[in-house]
Amino acid sequence: MRIVIIEDEVKIREGIGKLIESQTDHIIVGGAADGREGLEMVMRFKPDLIIADIQMPKMNGLEVIKEIRGRNISAHVVILSGYSEFEYAQKAIQYGVDEYLLKPLGADAVKEMLHSIEEKIKKEELLYGTVEMHFRNLFSGNMESMDKSREILEETFDISEKSKLTLCGVYMGDAPVGYKSILESVVGDLKERYQELKIIYVYIENSQKAYILAAGNFEEQISTFERSLYNRLISNYCKKEESPVWAKSHYKRLSETKEAVHRLDRMLASSIAVNPQGWITEEVLTHEPKLFIPPADIYNKIRNAVCRGEKEGYQKAEEEFLQYMRDGDYGEEDIRSAFIKGCYLIRDTLQDIDKTQFMQLNNAGVLRNLERAVTRHELETAYHDISQILFGDKIQREDISNYVIKKAINYIREHYQEGITLEEISGALDITPEYLSTLFTREVGIKFSVFLKQFRISHAKRLLRGTDKKIYEIAQEVGYSDPKYFQRVFKEEIGVSPGEYRQMNG
Repeated sequence: MRIVIIEDEVKIREGIGKLIESQTDHIIVGGAADGREGLEMVMRFKPDLIIADIQMPKMNGLEVIKEIRGRNISAHVVILSGYSEFEYAQKAIQYGVDEYLLKPLGADAVKEMLHSIEEKIKKEELLYGTVEMHFRNLFSGNMESMDKSREILEETFDISEKSKLTLCGVYMGDAPVGYKSILESVVGDLKERYQELKIIYVYIENSQKAYILAAGNFEEQISTFERSLYNRLISNYCKKEESPVWAKSHYKRLSETKEAVHRLDRMLASSIAVNPQGWITEEVLTHEPKLFIPPADIYNKIRNAVCRGEKEGYQKAEEEFLQYMRDGDYGEEDIRSAFIKGCYLIRDTLQDIDKTQFMQLNNAGVLRNLERAVTRHELETAYHDISQILFGDKIQREDISNYVIKKAINYIREHYQEGITLEEISGALDITPEYLSTLFTREVGIKFSVFLKQFRISHAKRLLRGTDKKIYEIAQEVGYSDPKYFQRVFKEEIGVSPGEYRQMNG
């Protein structure tokens, strides 16, 4: 479990923390000396368990618990109290507190309490799961789990047939680095701002898509939420080459969520054809595209340029093909098929005239990238890789390697706060860990593990110099769940402890 301790007496707070970390596998993610600081930590770290004292400065324990419940935070809560505060403890139970412990605390009582909370969490996961899990079940589970999840969400969120539902979806495969973190931060802010709405967010890792469900009683509430989402996450990216793709769909009942997600996915896939400048709406699904006529003369120009090895002729024909596809109001499948056909044409030509380049084109995964592309930019980027393989000199060929490394480094930038591995990144890039390791060392000059460590420590130094965050908070922010291990790695890398570094650079 991830635990936050809110206790104004330093000895008790640190004593509980040391006991838990030395004798259990649980992690203390935050320790606060007053209620207000404790509430901020709860909002930031989203712990599984909160241990809070009753009497504290700024906000007492009851006020903290009331605020937590008002914000729909589902963490378990255990309160600490003296004998004279027993009436407060009884009142706290009304706010859904799991247990209370009387001071002075004994080690056995703390361990028994932790075991009890663990068992509760296991039962909850077995019986109920998380809100996000139930939302996901509505469109990816079997019929039985869909019905059960729908019933739980309707009861938990008081969603009825009178509720207004909107489903927003975003594809982030072509978005700028760090967009996922921005999205999750904005969704968190909107949950606090629009507390009259029920908002659920889920991210689907393998498709790089996220879905946001918002339910409310009035259309104006939903419209205001959508405008806020648009202003903060869509409008600033509309005219950029690398941008997220957003779609939205309205429906009436939770039982229709699977169909709504299916519609949303079709809208997102249509971005290749519609080149969106904002929301993609359901109108795009009723649009009749123009009849596609394959550009046979352009295909012939491309084939001839490949046969003759004419770089300028090929690039001119390639641009003519891209412009032909941009100018036509064609359907998504026709556009994708045209690009794939062009790639097969070049591949088959190379098979006859240049086996080496034929193998290079196969190994580069261009066809796979064309098949998986969701945006027009992704489609054209994959197609441009062909010319680099055909006519690139040594520097250009290295650019292909650099592209892989750039994607790897971008992945690190977006996920360095998590426990990422070489295997995870290579899986995301669809290459082997061995190949990525070799490529990384060759292109960057250091091993992947060394680069990741230096990247994290670099961010830690920035936070130590520019913020007053505590050491354990900085450790969490740069991807180290164990503050002690973070301090050891920092000292090995920099030569001084994080605290000493802050003093030297204060």
